[in-house]
Amino acid sequence: MEAKMMRLSLLLFMATTSMMMVKDVTSFCAIHKKTSSPITINQENNSEHHVEEEDNNIIPSFYRRSLLLSTIFATGGCSCCGFPSSANALVDLTEEWSNNYLQRRPRSKFIDNIFAQQMATEMVEYEKEVEQYKADLFQKLFYSLGDHGHSDNVPVVIVEVGMGTFPNAKFYAQALSSPAAALNTTLDIVGVDPNESMVSYARDAYERELLGRSESSFRTVKGVAEALPFLDGSVDVVVSTLTLCSVVDQQKALSEISRVLKPNGKFLFWEHVLSEDNSALALQQTLLNPLQTLSSDGCHLNRRTGINIEKVFGKGRVDVNYVTLGDKWVIGPTAFGIATS
Repeated sequence: MEAKMMRLSLLLFMATTSMMMVKDVTSFCAIHKKTSSPITINQENNSEHHVEEEDNNIIPSFYRRSLLLSTIFATGGCSCCGFPSSANALVDLTEEWSNNYLQRRPRSKFIDNIFAQQMATEMVEYEKEVEQYKADLFQKLFYSLGDHGHSDNVPVVIVEVGMGTFPNAKFYAQALSSPAAALNTTLDIVGVDPNESMVSYARDAYERELLGRSESSFRTVKGVAEALPFLDGSVDVVVSTLTLCSVVDQQKALSEISRVLKPNGKFLFWEHVLSEDNSALALQQTLLNPLQTLSSDGCHLNRRTGINIEKVFGKGRVDVNYVTLGDKWVIGPTAFGIATS
């Protein structure tokens, strides 16, 4: 049934988007040349397009919608969000970003709007299935923050890459309300993502789950994980859930996450990965990966994200776990845990 739904979804996608393919390919060819000079971003009026590091698999953003189409109707998808908004912020955003990450792969606002609407509705069942896993993970995160001196009203800066509709808001609230967390402080929550259409959904989630429960600020900024707009060692926590599958350069994204974290900072991750214990499933993921990448906002089915995180942070500084969600097929195998910088 899931395979049939996937095929039907992909056929629908091809039928409704064929008129735009030539335009996207032309735009892609025009911007494929790699550039490296830094530019200045006006955070109050950021209309530039982001770019991402050159990769042999880089494709126009219009094609990068596969979780929405090949798996979202049967399972779930990857997350998106972004757009500057004012808040009583605790951490400053830097204004100098790599030109590579701001001008390549122009996005379609129309498609981004559809993607945001689908993510707000079609991820509900997925989030229900993984709720206890994520609740325990966030509980562990906030407990560790209390262990590292954040209990005495020391501000905590949390950056979510690919915040999407902010489904994690409930886990912040649950962890903060738990006596075990021993954390009573101000939070500065910043979402970083290239999709501006997620902002209203993310803000609704924040207001529903966190507003009034803690002294916290919330803002979003348009950007990508490969060029985080923060100074070195300025962030306490980075959170990534269903995001590292779709970044163009995962190594660069992980290096950026490591760069912005303070010493002993925490990186919480929940990412679908290549199956490590089911060779038949891993083969299916590998064979379907080109199609998934083309139609799912760059989502990759064959990444070994848990292993890659260990390579960047050091194996002894990563508490990684694996689980396979039985009814999620090719996005079922999942790596999750917390890394320490």
